Amino acid sequence: MHRHRRRAHRGRGRAGAGDLPCRRRRWRRVHRGHRDPARGPVPGALRRHPRRLEHVFGDRIAELAQDADGVDVVFAGGNRRRFDLVVGADGLHSELRAMVFGPHERFLRRLGHMLAFYSVPNEFGLDRWLLEYQDQESGRYALLRPIQDATRAMAMFYSASADFDVDHRDVAAQKRLLRERMAGLGWLAPDILAHLDDTPDFYLDQVAQVVMDRWSSGRVGLLGDAAFSSSPMSGQGTGLALVGAYLLAGELAAAEWDPDAGFARYEARMRSFVEANQEIGRLNARSRDVPGPETEPRPDFTGEWFTELVGRAINGVELPDYAGVPDSAAPAGSPITSSAKL
Repeated sequence: MHRHRRRAHRGRGRAGAGDLPCRRRRWRRVHRGHRDPARGPVPGALRRHPRRLEHVFGDRIAELAQDADGVDVVFAGGNRRRFDLVVGADGLHSELRAMVFGPHERFLRRLGHMLAFYSVPNEFGLDRWLLEYQDQESGRYALLRPIQDATRAMAMFYSASADFDVDHRDVAAQKRLLRERMAGLGWLAPDILAHLDDTPDFYLDQVAQVVMDRWSSGRVGLLGDAAFSSSPMSGQGTGLALVGAYLLAGELAAAEWDPDAGFARYEARMRSFVEANQEIGRLNARSRDVPGPETEPRPDFTGEWFTELVGRAINGVELPDYAGVPDSAAPAGSPITSSAKL
């Protein structure tokens, strides 16, 4: 069965965000050079407080050792630094999580699907409309949606993929897999795939969640997908990360930077919110499973239970006002410099 849907696509609003509490020791943010193809490079907003935040591009943590008073970090570029706290926000395949908490297999929950997206020239006449094509018999979907640059569009492919076995860093293998899985799909798929080799951005991975009993260990904590990925099927990955960042910074500052107390309060405030969004992600993935004798029945989203779940997933977290917490003022002095590779 094939279905073709056309839906209005409204531009996303922009919510203002106040300054997060910041300790007087400057924050150091390490960027590994990744771009989000749906949003572009690191936004300029992160560069507006040079006295608070040091950016290091093209480097990563290679070694880490912590004691009661701090964390010693060795960067891949050879630089050595000591920090009061280390927070990993390095995504689904977090190297920091593996380094501190254990191998990925302990925390990844695969949902049996594969997702790819990349930008293409808008030769399809998209104008505030989202186009979606579904082949329910094979569990394959293709989608086109407009983006801010009207000359381009975002293409997405989705398919059942219980046997996904491609390294998330091997882009060439990922593109070969996408072509194989989408062969014969029809609709606009051949035209979209024709731009696969010349796209400036590309993402493909399994649809998976991260489920952990704790998001911190000593002076090392996790945030966003590294700690609690809900998968793209929840539609709340960015929201969870932003809310988590606000609560993590606020609770650490409110606890006067005691990592045990700050991390514990952060987890207590976030846990039920995360679990509700992860449940929505699992239900959405189930609804796209290919029917078969061993497949679970598709969820019935018409009941009150789902309305209640959505309510918890959207509004199930309280955001305190941290304006009066200690150390929330801008730090004084010159920014930290670094010899790390940029």
